[in-house]
Order: sequence, then structure tokens, then C-alpha cells
Amino acid sequence: MDTALERQLASASRSVEEARRLAYHDPIRVGALVEQISVLADLRQKEGDFRKAESLYREALFRAQELRRQDPDLLTGIYSLLAHLYDRWGRMDKAAEFYELALNISADNGLADSDKVATIKNNLAMIFKQLRHFDKAERYYCEALETFQRIDGEQSSRVASVYNNLGVLYYSSMDVDRAQAMHERALAIRQNLNDGQMDPADLSQTFINLGAVYKASGDFQKAEACVDRAKRIRATMNGFHPNPRRSASLLIDKSL
Repeated sequence: MDTALERQLASASRSVEEARRLAYHDPIRVGALVEQISVLADLRQKEGDFRKAESLYREALFRAQELRRQDPDLLTGIYSLLAHLYDRWGRMDKAAEFYELALNISADNGLADSDKVATIKNNLAMIFKQLRHFDKAERYYCEALETFQRIDGEQSSRVASVYNNLGVLYYSSMDVDRAQAMHERALAIRQNLNDGQMDPADLSQTFINLGAVYKASGDFQKAEACVDRAKRIRATMNGFHPNPRRSASLLIDKSL
């Protein structure tokens, strides 16, 4: 195992033990325990030990459910983390099940219009796309898009990401015209984001996606231009890697 990962696991394990001790004496600290568990569980996934990660999230779920006054926002988050774990594990049916549980809890507790729920809908749509339930995928993407547009406005990295995901969805069902429209909208937004919001890797991927769409529609000149632009962007990244996205954050479909 990588030595740096070993050190991170050891440190995270100590933090979880301390958080368990504090939560045992003070139930209000369960939220902090869940946060420490999620850090350790994410490291276990990086290690490739999905069963240990699952066990940790199940512990978090148990502790949240046994609270006298349950916190729906906390439960929504844990179900979402479990769903993301099952997605990475390749257990798509379980991932969909837990994302839907998260949505049900949020809907029952007046949280359905939050950006957290929009993120869950985006991620669930990606699962349904992989399961080839295209109608469900489109519905959840569109609901997520509507929420992000209301919260962020149109010029937002999150809005661009959902446009991208819709484009990939339409391309996978060979609806080339709608795929092109979505990727062009994503590109228009990403090209105008400031440096703090724009991930060059995402911008490059947008050009790759548009290149594939233009090629499918027979416009080979535009397709080649897009691929060249993507290569130029990647050449200027100089080994730049954006901060890794945390578990259960907004997922961007790059499977085109």
C-alpha cells in the first residue's frame, strides 16, 4: 500500500475513534462523527476495500437513525454517500436504491428544492443512464438543472455540468441534435467562467464531446477543430489536477 495512504488511514482512524468517544457521551456530536467516518470511508475506497467503507457508512447510518430527534439533512447525506459508494463499487441497482431513499427523505422533510437534492438527482440520473433507463435519467437531469438555474443563475459551473450530462445522455441514444445543443450550452458557459470556477479538464472534455457530436452529424471539419482545441487546453495544464471531488458531490459524465 502507498505509504502516504497508510498515514492518512492511520490518522483518519484515530479521528474516528475520538469522534466515537465524544458522540457516545454527547449525542449532538453524531454529525461530527459522521463527517470523520466519511473521510475514513473515502480513504478505504481509495484503498480498494469497499466492504470496510460500506461498514463505516452503515455505522454512520445506524448512529444517525438512533438519535431521539433525527436529522433529515444528515440522513440524506449518509444515504447519498452510500449510493456513491455502491456506484464506485459497480453495484448500480444499490446505488439507485440509496439515492432514491435520500430523495424520499428530503421530500418528506421539505428539503426537495435544495442544491444538495439537485446534486442527488444529477447523480441518480447518471446511474439510470448506465442502467439504460433513459427516460428516468432525462427527468432527473432536467429537475436538477432547473434547481441549479434557480439557485445559481444560468452562468454556473453546476449548470454547465448538467448540460454536459444531458448531452452525453442524448448522444448515447443517438439524439445528435439535442446532444449538440446541450454541449454547445455547456461550452458557452464554461468559456466564460472565471479561473476559480472553471476546471480546464472539464472545458477540454466539452470540446471532446462536441467533436464526437460533430463527427456523428458529418461535420468533420468542426470535429477536428474541437479535438485540436481540447489538445491545446490539455497541453497548457502542465500537470494541473483539480482538487478531487468529494464523495457524493456533483458527478460529471465523461463517458462519451
